[in-house]
Amino acid sequence: MSKIDFYAGVFVFNPLDDESHLERIEKNITSICIAKNSSPLSIFIDVLLNKSIVDNGSLGVGPQTQKLVDTLQGKYGFQVREFSGVNANSRGYRDLLEFGLKRTSADKIVVFADDYIIPSFWFDTMQEAFDKKKDAGFITPATCNVVQTNLINNFDPHPSWDIRVSPKGDHSRMGYETTYKGVEIEHIEDIAKTFLSFEVIDFVPPPSFETTVFTRELIEEVGFFPEEYYSTFYDNDYFRMIKEKKIKGYIAKNCFAFHYGKGGTKSFYKETADEKFIGSPVEHQLYSDIEVWNKRWRDSVSPWWGSK
Repeated sequence: MSKIDFYAGVFVFNPLDDESHLERIEKNITSICIAKNSSPLSIFIDVLLNKSIVDNGSLGVGPQTQKLVDTLQGKYGFQVREFSGVNANSRGYRDLLEFGLKRTSADKIVVFADDYIIPSFWFDTMQEAFDKKKDAGFITPATCNVVQTNLINNFDPHPSWDIRVSPKGDHSRMGYETTYKGVEIEHIEDIAKTFLSFEVIDFVPPPSFETTVFTRELIEEVGFFPEEYYSTFYDNDYFRMIKEKKIKGYIAKNCFAFHYGKGGTKSFYKETADEKFIGSPVEHQLYSDIEVWNKRWRDSVSPWWGSK
């Protein structure tokens, strides 16, 4: 494969073909492809379909989701692969990270969850950040709808967005608002332009693995996070390993990736909007993640979900 600037991997999960999540996936992949086609940089897009068996016996990607990705592939010409290992987003992300390092010549590697939308100038803005910060091993863009407040850029939502509290599940219990639909790529394009004058600042945790751009040199030095993780702590673990290597990182507040939010979880657990609570079908796997983290780092983290 010829030399490329960016490898961009996307992990797709939508077992029940949830309509809201289908919209997220379409906007996610389309926006990445538009950004590729709008850039003078060389960008390789790799979409990984979760073909694992999930808790209800379905495949991780439903037939309508498969059809959507096939249609987008025909339009934009990106690579599509299938992941059939143990169902876990952390393992899917690791697969993408490894492919970017071992199977491409990319200088920089980024992994997306399938519910992010980026503007057309995203890769160019991120490249400018690396050009400015020559010592960067990784750079994380600003985003929204995450718990990592240091990564958030505030803005007024578009009036056409469908923003509401879920009528059931944990989001209802917590009064947590979710943007269900109506977000257009053009909306994110306009919002992202308002941040272009913002600074690139030193990285401070907590981290966000998805959308962080890692250099090839960083991954070669640090390696990959352990395969034992299911859906939590893999990002904390990876950034802990990076910190131990004393590799420098930054937050590009001028480079924005809109997090559409919680699409994968709600598309499967209809009654539970946030899976990290008592009664989740995968609660035992979340306990396992805590055990892996505590064992690796001699920590004493306890389960935090289920509080009223």
